Amino acid sequence: MIKFFSTGYLSRYFLLVLLALFIWIPSFLFPHSYSGISSFAFDQLSYLTDQNLYVQTIIAFILTLTTAFIINKIAVDNGLSSKASTLVAFLYIMLTSVLLGESHNNPVIWINFILVFVLANLLRLPYAKNTIPILFNASFFVGIASFFYPQLVFLIVFVWLSIIIHKVVTWRNFVVTMIGILLPYFFLLTWFFYMNHILENSFVLFDLLHIDISPVFLTDPIDIITSAIFVVLIFISTFGITNSLNEKNINLRRNLTITIFYLITAFLILVFFSKSIISTILLSIPSALIIGHWLSTIKKEKWYNIALSVAMFLIILNQYVDLFWNVKK
Repeated sequence: MIKFFSTGYLSRYFLLVLLALFIWIPSFLFPHSYSGISSFAFDQLSYLTDQNLYVQTIIAFILTLTTAFIINKIAVDNGLSSKASTLVAFLYIMLTSVLLGESHNNPVIWINFILVFVLANLLRLPYAKNTIPILFNASFFVGIASFFYPQLVFLIVFVWLSIIIHKVVTWRNFVVTMIGILLPYFFLLTWFFYMNHILENSFVLFDLLHIDISPVFLTDPIDIITSAIFVVLIFISTFGITNSLNEKNINLRRNLTITIFYLITAFLILVFFSKSIISTILLSIPSALIIGHWLSTIKKEKWYNIALSVAMFLIILNQYVDLFWNVKK
């Protein structure tokens, strides 16, 4: 499986689309409504689609595929995977379908589509002569993403870490990141004020900015097993990459470090602020990149292929068992 998706033939992209369609068919037939933590921007998008779950699920599918292919291109362009590979796209599609139900219709699908542009900008830092527009764009996209979950404003720490890791530390770069993340809020609050709804809408937008470390657990057995497989793969890949960082060229080493810090920052945000299992899809982008890079460097693939095959089988099984019960109802 690893070798199969380590090529970038057009047929591989076509098969990825077919695989994604096959996984998503149950959601197309019986779409799930989102019932997780409150999301201001997602609520507005729901109103725009007249709360039509079929339309929302189709849009979510298109966004997921688009994000998968953009991440794959980012990986190829920045040396995180081989020059002709679709492995990262495959992993992202799998990771975003691990959980059953509303994993195919939720705010995080939109968030990941926005955050992929944050990462794309930050990985360009070592090649840019002028870092200010890159950092402004990255922080501006963080601000937009936080309209869905306000706690994502803390991803600005990830942007600052990227500045430090790439050694482009100047006061201008830090200032421009603050301007970038605050500018979307300036426009939004101006709109609230114009509509005379500034107090109630501001409360809805910022209500989730409080620490809550109460744990949330998976209950579905297949979800638990599939998630455990990917958690193990993430740990092995992260430690494997960390131990071999000195063997990489300097830009690749820094970009891998940035990706690992992306995973850590997003995980800490989920631990301290988000009490929704679906929010763990936020980890899909860095996880796909980390696992994808590690799998592209190993020589003994047997057990990794078995793990990925089992995970893919369980994901498909879970989706179609749910379809069976929905049809039976």
